[in-house]
Amino acid sequence: MATFDCEVFGYVEYNPELSYAELIDCENELKETLTETLHSCGAEHIDFVGLDDGLRFQFAVSEYGEAVLHEICDVLAPTFPKETTARLFAIQKNLEVAHLYQFTAKGWQETALNISAGICGC
Repeated sequence: MATFDCEVFGYVEYNPELSYAELIDCENELKETLTETLHSCGAEHIDFVGLDDGLRFQFAVSEYGEAVLHEICDVLAPTFPKETTARLFAIQKNLEVAHLYQFTAKGWQETALNISAGICGC
């Protein structure tokens, strides 16, 4: 995975009111949709981990850039079921920039963090 410039971590939290059967159906559909959608955006090494209250996933893209990440967000936003909340955290592999994306019913929002100075304020 050294040829990929960006790692993206995602988390989808399910509505706590879903029954177990509804949650399993939602998760299976979501995994399939995310896999197809992410592959169409050039994502590789897509991995999922199901948790009690959500779905954690990770993937890599060859290029880190706002245009690439915005395209992924634009394509992903309508795929998340209404009964979920979702977040993505993208980090450039040379640890200069990171972006956090929050998905809502209205689309997505972005926060950027420049970490190139290496100062954490500790």
